[in-house]
Amino acid sequence: MSKNASLMFLVFALLYMYGMYYSVSFLWLLKVLPIILLFVVVFKTKPSSIRSILLCALVFSACGDLLLAFDQFIYGVAAFLLAQLSYAVIFKANWKAAKIRITLSLGLIVYVSIMAGLLLPKLGELQIPVSAYLVAITAMGLLAAQSKLPFCWAVLGALLFIISDSFIAINKFIQPIPLAGYWVMSTYYLAQIMLVTGLLKSIEQKND
Repeated sequence: MSKNASLMFLVFALLYMYGMYYSVSFLWLLKVLPIILLFVVVFKTKPSSIRSILLCALVFSACGDLLLAFDQFIYGVAAFLLAQLSYAVIFKANWKAAKIRITLSLGLIVYVSIMAGLLLPKLGELQIPVSAYLVAITAMGLLAAQSKLPFCWAVLGALLFIISDSFIAINKFIQPIPLAGYWVMSTYYLAQIMLVTGLLKSIEQKND
């Protein structure tokens, strides 16, 4: 991503944080603007299979943002499930070996297992959709960890996505987190821009 696009993304993200503080009526629009910007940036790149899947991931993410903004939790989870599966497909295409970053992979499995143990007893009728989402995001994280993509962009972005979702789950089902919205959205926006930046770098390297 160019410096101008990155700066604009930061401005849009901060506008949403500002909107949350003042509870503006068009908060849903501010929420989705950073993802729309990422979509435009990716759309302007050279066509490729990874680019197409990345665009799908961003569309599903934007839909998830809007659905959650309008309190459609189940549909929002479904949209983000599709986004996670899209990212998983991209990481699978960049698979290197199950032996790399093995400590990170094992740590992720332990972390998600603990989260599942805390969440599942409290989910009630939401056990099935949330369990499906946990499986999807775990697969995405493991495929990211075991990919040949650089850690400091795409892999770290995938991990931040998992952290952001953890904040949502803890705040909604376990106990309220002070300033939860800011923790959720700051890690989410950072995850998305890191994912997009890392994947675009990968595409550029393949085209060179």
